[in-house]
Amino acid sequence: MATIKATCPVCGDVDLTPRQVAVRVVEAIDDTQAQRSYSFVCPTCHDTVRKPADAEVVRLLASAGVAIGRVEVPVEAREAHTGAPLGYDDLLDFALWLGTHDALAALLEPVRRG
Repeated sequence: MATIKATCPVCGDVDLTPRQVAVRVVEAIDDTQAQRSYSFVCPTCHDTVRKPADAEVVRLLASAGVAIGRVEVPVEAREAHTGAPLGYDDLLDFALWLGTHDALAALLEPVRRG
């Protein structure tokens, strides 16, 4: 089993097993915006330590047997968006529109009967 050397800000260098390390990768629209980090509970002081990690650190930890947790960006975030973001007035207008139009309720009626 591989031994992973890490540094606790309180205790200094510590030895860890792959099961004691967690890697989290939040995927992004492009690789330069991905957020990568690893964390562990220090075996000496029992503090949780979180540190940023670049792609090379993630690759090395994976090769040592550390499980990689990935959080994927939804497809909708990868779509091109134009126009201004929705604001409070837009939501209020939509809520008022829903109060006077039954089109959405008619579309949802088969779902409620289901």
